Amino acid sequence: MLLWISLWILAAAKKAVVIPSPSWIPVFKGEKVTLTCSGFHFLEGEKLWWFYEQKWQKKSNPLEVKKTGEYRCEKDGLMHSDPVYLLFSTDDLILQTPYSVFEGDTVLLICRGWNDVLLKHISYYKDKKPFSGVNTNSTLSIPHANSDHNGWYSCKAQLKWSQKTSKDVKLQVLELFSPPKMKTTTSEPMEGTPVTLSCETQLPLQRSDTKLNFSFFRDGRVITSTQQKSQVLQIPAIQREDSGSYWCEAETMTQDIKKQSEHVKISVKRIPVSGILLKIRPPKTQVIEGEKLVLECSVAGGTGNITFCWHKDNVKDCLRKKTQYSLKEEFVFSTIKKSDEGRYHCVADNNINNISSGIVAFSVIIPVSRPLLTFSATGMQTVVGNVVELRCEVLRGSAPIFYQFYHKGLILETILAPFGGIVSFNLSVTIEHSGNYSCKANNSFSSQLSEILELSILDPTGRSLLIMGIMLSLLGILSLTAVVLLIYFKLKRKSGRSPVSKPSRDLPITDPQESGHSNSITPVELQPIYANVTPFIENVVYSEVWNMKQGKINRVNNSVTPPEDKYSSVTYSEVKTYSPSIPTWKDGAIDKNHEDVTENYENVLLS
Repeated sequence: MLLWISLWILAAAKKAVVIPSPSWIPVFKGEKVTLTCSGFHFLEGEKLWWFYEQKWQKKSNPLEVKKTGEYRCEKDGLMHSDPVYLLFSTDDLILQTPYSVFEGDTVLLICRGWNDVLLKHISYYKDKKPFSGVNTNSTLSIPHANSDHNGWYSCKAQLKWSQKTSKDVKLQVLELFSPPKMKTTTSEPMEGTPVTLSCETQLPLQRSDTKLNFSFFRDGRVITSTQQKSQVLQIPAIQREDSGSYWCEAETMTQDIKKQSEHVKISVKRIPVSGILLKIRPPKTQVIEGEKLVLECSVAGGTGNITFCWHKDNVKDCLRKKTQYSLKEEFVFSTIKKSDEGRYHCVADNNINNISSGIVAFSVIIPVSRPLLTFSATGMQTVVGNVVELRCEVLRGSAPIFYQFYHKGLILETILAPFGGIVSFNLSVTIEHSGNYSCKANNSFSSQLSEILELSILDPTGRSLLIMGIMLSLLGILSLTAVVLLIYFKLKRKSGRSPVSKPSRDLPITDPQESGHSNSITPVELQPIYANVTPFIENVVYSEVWNMKQGKINRVNNSVTPPEDKYSSVTYSEVKTYSPSIPTWKDGAIDKNHEDVTENYENVLLS
C-alpha cells in the first residue's frame, strides 16, 4: 500500500510547472518576465521544450519573455505543464494580482500607473462594487484568502491629468490541497488481519514545502492525534470491535486549514471458533492426591476474544471461566483433591459460535495412611493355646489395599481388601509366637508400615511350677520368722525372772560455773536408763546410757571428760565388750575386778 501511494505521488510530481517572476499579472508593456520550468530533477540552464508563439521551441531554462501569450514547458519523460497566460498592457492604469493565489494566503492587489506615476484617491472594486480592505497607499491586502474572495477586481485612481479606472482582472483562489481521500486495503477485513488506512491528498508543486498533519477518526473518536505527520495508519490486527465509520483529516501546521475526507465504513468479520480440544497435563488418568494437574482447552481457529468455560460431570454452570484474546487457556489444579476427580469438558465461544470439546476423565488416588495394628489379647499377652485376633486398618487410602502381617520381620499373613477398610485374622498361639509384630498397607501408589508391637505368650505348665515355688518360699520364710519370734520371747521371759543388778556409779558432776578442780565437784547419781541383757551369750555388746544434766563427768580411773554442751539435756553412752575368756559370775553379776578388760569408747551424742 505504501509503495502504491509513493508511486502515485511520484507520478504527480513528474508534471512540470511554469513559475513566472515577477508573479504579477498584468505587467506594463516593455517590462520583462522570467519563466522558470520546474519539475522532477530539473537543472538550471538545461535546454528543454517551450511552447510559445503557438509552437514548441527548444530554449534554455529559465526563459525571458516580453510578449503576451500562452506559455508551457516540457521535458523528456515528463508531462507538459499547465499553460501560463501573460498579459503585457499599454493602459495608463492597471490592477496587478498574484499569478497564483492559494487558500490561506495573504493576497496583495496593487494599483499601478504608467511609469509608476503618483496616484491619488485610490479605490477598489470587486464585481463592480466597492471593496474595502486593508488599504495602504496603492496596495490592497486581503488576509487569509479563501474561495469567497474569488471574483473580478478593479481599481480607480486620480492621475495628474484625469481620473482613470483599470480593467477588471480575475482573482482565483486555488485550493492549497484537495480534501483528502480515505482509503483502506479492505472494507471487510477478517478479524486478526492487518489493515492499512491512508489519508491521501496532494500539495501543488508551488507549495510542496507546506507541512500537513493527519488525524484518523472512527465513529467520532480520535484514533491518532493531530501531531501525526504520516498520512498512513497501520492496524496490525484489527478486531471486530474496530468495525465502524472511518475518516481522516488533513490540517496545515501554520495556516489553520482543515479538510476532512469522506467516511468509509469498515466491517470486521470474525472467524468462528473451530477444532476444540481438551487435554490433561501430565497426560494420565490417575493422579495422586496433592499433585498438580492442568486441563488445557484450545481451539485450532477463531478470532476475537474467546471465552473458555470448563464443566464437570455435565453440570451446566461453568466450573471455571476465562476470556482472553487467545486460542488456548488453562484450568490449573495446584493441589489436586479427591473431590476434584470426575468427567470434564470445555466450551469455547467468540460471540459468533460456540463449540464443546470431548470428555476427559481422571481419578484421584489417595496414598495409604500409616496402618494401625491391634490385638484382641488384653495387656499384650496371652497363654499358649489361646486364639488371638490380629487387626490392621488404615484411616485413608484408595482401594484396593493389600495388607501384610509380619512376625519378627517375616510375613505371617497377606490379605487383600478390595474396598479398603479393616482386615483381620485369627492365630492360635504357641510359645514360638512371642515377639514383635507389625503390619504393612499398600495400594500400589504408596505403602506404610505400622508401629511395632510386642506380644507375650505364657506357658501354663511353667506358670504353675513358678507359683508353687513362690508359695513354698513364702511358707519357709514364715516358718523361720515364727521360730525366731519364739526364741526371742522365751529369752525375754527368762530375763524378767533374773533381773540384772548393776551397781550405780557415782560420777562427779562439775558445775560449769565453778573451777575445774575435782575436790569442788558435787557428785550426782546417774541412773541407768537400760540394763544389760543376756549376759551369758558370747560376743554381746553391753551399753550404759546416762542422762547428763548440765555438767561434766569425772571418772576416777578414766581421764576422758565428756565435752561441754550448751544443751540442757544430753545423753552419752559408754560401750563395753564382754570377753568370755575370763568367765566370772557372782550372784548374777559380773565381777568388778575384771572390769578392766572392757574397752571404753568416747561418749557419743545421741540426741
